[in-house]
Amino acid sequence: MALHRPFLRSLVSLWLLSGLDPSVALAQPADELVITPVRKQAATPPAATGKKPSVLDAHGPKLVVVLVADQFRADTIARYRAMIGAGGLQRLSKGSTAIGHYGQQNTYTGPGHALIASGAYGYLNGITQNKWYNRVTRRSEAMMFDSTARVHGDKGGDADDETSPRNLVGTTVFDELRLRNRESKVVAVALKGRGALLLGGQLGSAYFFSEQSGGFTTTSYYGPDLPDWVKRWNSRKLADAAFGQKWERLLPATQYQGRDDGPSEGEVKGMGKTFPHPLTGGLHAPGPSFYEALTHSPVGLDLEIDFALAALMEEKLGQRGVPDVLAVSVSGTDLVGHVYGPTSHEYQDMVGRLDRGVAKLFAELDKGFAPGELLVLFTADHGAVPIPEDLAREQLQAGRIKKAAIKDVVQKALTERFGPGEWVVALEDPSIYLDEALVTQAKVDPQLVEEVAGKATLALPGMLGFVTRSQLLRGALPQTEAARAISRSYFPPRGGDVVLFTAPYYFWGKYGEKAVGSTHGSFYRYDTDVPVMMLGPQLLPGDHGVIEMVDVAATLSHLLGLTPPPGCEGRPVLRMLRPVVAP
Repeated sequence: MALHRPFLRSLVSLWLLSGLDPSVALAQPADELVITPVRKQAATPPAATGKKPSVLDAHGPKLVVVLVADQFRADTIARYRAMIGAGGLQRLSKGSTAIGHYGQQNTYTGPGHALIASGAYGYLNGITQNKWYNRVTRRSEAMMFDSTARVHGDKGGDADDETSPRNLVGTTVFDELRLRNRESKVVAVALKGRGALLLGGQLGSAYFFSEQSGGFTTTSYYGPDLPDWVKRWNSRKLADAAFGQKWERLLPATQYQGRDDGPSEGEVKGMGKTFPHPLTGGLHAPGPSFYEALTHSPVGLDLEIDFALAALMEEKLGQRGVPDVLAVSVSGTDLVGHVYGPTSHEYQDMVGRLDRGVAKLFAELDKGFAPGELLVLFTADHGAVPIPEDLAREQLQAGRIKKAAIKDVVQKALTERFGPGEWVVALEDPSIYLDEALVTQAKVDPQLVEEVAGKATLALPGMLGFVTRSQLLRGALPQTEAARAISRSYFPPRGGDVVLFTAPYYFWGKYGEKAVGSTHGSFYRYDTDVPVMMLGPQLLPGDHGVIEMVDVAATLSHLLGLTPPPGCEGRPVLRMLRPVVAP
């Protein structure tokens, strides 16, 4: 649901005028791809458009390619180097590289993609969680849910639907490109809705996979219907063609680390825990369960790459005399990582498949673009924590915290102190949302209620600390990087009353409710550190150390000659750029 603008403005003003600048104001206490490639058409020379390139285009790239691996730790390539070939990630690693650090707590898909695109932390761009409790509608909703937009071709209307980027406050780098030159195109592709919506931004276009239809779709936010070329692509029924196939290993089993049948690995839709994984979804013919299974296999990645290449051809990206953007969020690494874990054979195999997908994309780009005409970025939205049960077997402290346990201790503490009632209205990690009416009825300072609730959670094993809404609004936080990260992830109009943080290797939320698999979402380095690899004529090859992820949007803006998005807190990483030689 789109937030009421007067309400948003008043709360954001309170947030900003309170003096809490999270950056400075914390002084207060099988083998290859199964999809048949789309045949690329010959490039149309810019002169054929009859339009002169803009000043922006004269010395800039024809096409910007953004690749975001969903759940890809900074050490993934080094750890699984046996999975990597020569034409994909290795090619990227020969460019300008760095380790990107997310300086915010909520390292989830939505916040990560929003930060990459906008250069703003969640406290400014509004995308702080994947789900939040909407106090107006009195229900939990997907952060990208918009009641005024619907997914084309799907039975919609559910609050978990991801239907538009309207909850993103401000613009992205790619929105700024289109504001500068409305003839530029921005096309974003993902399996997940939020990955595509946030890279597509307010002014671009976004396409994501429908587990109802088995094709790619978009929402009414972007237009009244699917473009004809998307309908043609969907008519090929490429997902259905994979029904009954098995996900086999890409490489010999000896090249995979660890074991294939880890005791704490999960499984989804009848795929099983070990190779080979059958792809039927437990059905006798293609249907939603089968399509969901595909997203947890290399077939989903193959579909993404094929669709992205179709968009490249059909939209004539980079071939019309203006700079365009093709953004691909690779969702499969995250889906597989959650179920099987980030060290599983399945995740390792997805790394190899991603590498080959990138190589395939490069091979097609090389046919249509000369050296110097492309600007390529590869990065990730977050990392991952190892499966806690695996760590516990190594005698490390690790575990899952159940929502019921959190709710019970908070309910008990608040009832004993302030009287009976359903005090907890929602738990959407990392936030506890309390009943405002009960707080008013109790005639007590909300700060006291928040403190009592937060302190109650500290009795739970693995719960390390909390901050309250009152602390965040008043800027009463300690001078620590943890406090800074939490404040950067707090947007008052959507924020909870108590924000929790766990000890390392503990987590709660959706994946805390399971007994298998793993997740992400903390300010610990296994979640915050990701690779950043860029290729382009203005970029200086080499390893450039650690950068802040907000610097990525600033650097892209600099390379494109754009003013950065309004909330961008980063700076161009000048050491990654070639020196400008005076004429």
